[in-house]
Amino acid sequence: MIEAIKKLSRNTLFRLSLLGAFLFVASLLVVAASIYYSTVTSELRRVDRVVESEHAEFQKIFDEQGFQAVQREVTLRTASSEGWYALLNDRVAIGNLVFQTVTKDGSDLPLLSGVEPGTFKKVPFVYSNPESEEEDFQDRRGRALVGPIKTDNGVVAILIVGRDVEAIMRTGVKVRNAILTSSVIALLLGLISSWYVSLRFTRRVEAFNKLADDVRSGNLDRRAPRTYSEDEMDLLAEHLNAMLDHIDRLMKAMRYAGDSVAHDLRTPLTRLRTRLESAAIDLGDTPEADTLFAAAEDASELLQTFDGVLRIARLEAGERRELLADVDPKPMLDDLAELYEPACEDAGLDFSADISSGVMVLADRGLLSQAVSNLIENAIKYTPKGGKIHLSLSKNKSGRAEISITDDGPGIPAEDRERVKERFVRLDKSRTLPGSGLGLALVDAVADLHRAEFVMGAGLGLTDENPGLKATLLLPRRKALKAKN
Repeated sequence: MIEAIKKLSRNTLFRLSLLGAFLFVASLLVVAASIYYSTVTSELRRVDRVVESEHAEFQKIFDEQGFQAVQREVTLRTASSEGWYALLNDRVAIGNLVFQTVTKDGSDLPLLSGVEPGTFKKVPFVYSNPESEEEDFQDRRGRALVGPIKTDNGVVAILIVGRDVEAIMRTGVKVRNAILTSSVIALLLGLISSWYVSLRFTRRVEAFNKLADDVRSGNLDRRAPRTYSEDEMDLLAEHLNAMLDHIDRLMKAMRYAGDSVAHDLRTPLTRLRTRLESAAIDLGDTPEADTLFAAAEDASELLQTFDGVLRIARLEAGERRELLADVDPKPMLDDLAELYEPACEDAGLDFSADISSGVMVLADRGLLSQAVSNLIENAIKYTPKGGKIHLSLSKNKSGRAEISITDDGPGIPAEDRERVKERFVRLDKSRTLPGSGLGLALVDAVADLHRAEFVMGAGLGLTDENPGLKATLLLPRRKALKAKN
């Protein structure tokens, strides 16, 4: 589950879709905030302006007509039930708020707590009518302005002017709940739509990746699936298929030309070698015969080089990948060890092998044998007399099979280990020895065909002059390779 979530989070389209969903939710919140302001906040501000204006009217009545006129006006306005009032001093306590249980909103403190005489303060409050049994008259919310009625000599009384805002506050709760609910729903729908869109997109992209992998494996007959919807992905599939058709035609033309050249050149070269050998035999034991035998050997080397180039080209084209099968490399490596041990003895080398059993790989037995043979022959060729060569087969911690050929010869410098995998590349110190520079290129082509790694490192040598070489074919696990094929 966690891996699936991580994979989904790495999907570009999912992240873009999710960003769009978040932007939509953000825009929804902006719209909802404006609605809340227009329906709740602005109404509360209107109430505040009303009570401020009314409080100023009471002060004006006091200034013009006196305190009794204020008492009379409070009584009249209380009877009209337009608002909530209280007029308080040492001798007077009138108004409809006097007969209510009134506390500050959000606490159990009395309404006048924390209000200093001579100051004005806006106070949200909660009131209840203790004589009413109706639920709607319990814990209703209001807003009030608490301030003094004053003269030049001081404060005459405290006047509270308020309004019931329960309807506005209930509307605010509904709006907030609607905002929260719609935001959660929008976010969930955004997540679901992002997942669905990215899943469909990922399936089509995976089809393209599988196509690219198949083409890289040499299956040039594969084509991208089309829906004929004429959308961007369908047009991409159309262009890819057209490109692959063109590549297929070019490859077939090149393969035909290569096969034609191979046939046309191999035949005369073979005849040339045969005639040289026949002429040398006819001359008997003479210097001229030796010269002809040498020329025939050169023709043979030319044929081998030409065959090696063609073999590498076909391997790089992935022509034999479909022939990979389950193989136990132990019998093959045992045969190679038995075959090359006498050659090592003749060259004055100590040959050893450590070949584990029960290591299965998905491989072409012939090609794998050819690659290991090339590596052993290289080790024999470059390891000085008295050296050591070791052949091993094992399974590493990740379950991958490792076939290694290790020697204590001069080795290959680290900066040249990738370069020697190219065709016809030979290092300066090896140019005096016979060879065409195709051996390691062939090994690398075989490794690529098997989706293996061809790695070279330091070998058994103990000195800087002869560090040795360890050439390893690191084959993938069978299940992973079968899944790719």
